[in-house]
Amino acid sequence: MPAYHVVWQGPVKRTSGLGIACKEYVKALRRQGVNTSVIEIQGRAGGLSNNRKVLIYHYPPNTINLRKERKQYDTIIINTVWETTRIPKRWINPINQSDAVFVPSRQNRQAMRDSGIRTPIFIVPHGVDAKMFVPMNKQLPSKKANRPFTFISVFGFQHRKNPEGLLKAYWEEFSSSDNVRLIIKTNGYAAYENDRWIRSRIQFYKAKLGIRKSTAPIQIIARHINTKSLRSIYAQGHAFVLPTRGEGIGLPFLESMASGVPVITTGWGGHMDFLSSHNSFLVQYKLRPPVIGMNRRTSISRQFRHLFSEKGQLWAEPDIGSLKRQMRKAYENPRLCITKGRQARLDALKLSWNRSGSLLKQAIEKTIAAVPTRK
Repeated sequence: MPAYHVVWQGPVKRTSGLGIACKEYVKALRRQGVNTSVIEIQGRAGGLSNNRKVLIYHYPPNTINLRKERKQYDTIIINTVWETTRIPKRWINPINQSDAVFVPSRQNRQAMRDSGIRTPIFIVPHGVDAKMFVPMNKQLPSKKANRPFTFISVFGFQHRKNPEGLLKAYWEEFSSSDNVRLIIKTNGYAAYENDRWIRSRIQFYKAKLGIRKSTAPIQIIARHINTKSLRSIYAQGHAFVLPTRGEGIGLPFLESMASGVPVITTGWGGHMDFLSSHNSFLVQYKLRPPVIGMNRRTSISRQFRHLFSEKGQLWAEPDIGSLKRQMRKAYENPRLCITKGRQARLDALKLSWNRSGSLLKQAIEKTIAAVPTRK
């Protein structure tokens, strides 16, 4: 294998899941001994060696300037993630004109194939820092000792994450007489989507549902927080719940598993590469066009219609009854949550970023071997 130099072009400074994955992939590659540089925006990378130059583009595929990048790089790889059964049509040509595409899950690989992607597809999974996210000694819930069963949920406030389903299930299944609480860590995507706006949207939705009974408490944290604060949220949880409509991978699921907290979620998506009935509570679903849910008057969060409204795209609509049953099962069986949480931790230990780095290096070198050097 000839020597090569990787240039990773992606949002390394973002605090989102995309930014976290970007940083971790780069660090994992460097630990594998791969010479890796980082640039955040399109432009000429400086300080490159005379070795074979490999670009890994970690932005939406339709934004790459392939003609320009071909003048500088010998190999071009697109690294991306997706959440429905088909990728956006505007992604297809750029991906097919690249030398390979890296995705984090089997669901993503299938979506690429079903969308007409002909370029080689490699699964390069995300990992989790199991030294940062660790199980804490957690006491069993006790109404007498004022220790409620705690559901936690971590997500961006968007339609794909299905905050409506989570709230509806929780409000309808539990009341103030239950020894339970829900902690939601969320955030918006624009300056106006702040704590006040998110709380107002949630109150609007509750009124729209006509829920007037005394409901179980919800604590809302609607802002960006640091990793240490996030870890403390996982430490409080007896179960993590997120009835997502679609995930390319689901970093919060991995963080919850590493924290020894079992997951309650939809049984479809990229997260099914590592979630099972042994470490999770899986919710039944049906595949539906995203626009069906978006067109409901009770939709309360950002929809990203420009991504998820194309003909042929499907994602999961979780069954609310199944979600309520799984939440009730977790609530009534805290020892089962502990058992599933222990298995989740054991499974998470196998999903390190070092593993990701090793698979990433292998995929890069297979791509290089299949692509002739351009003069």
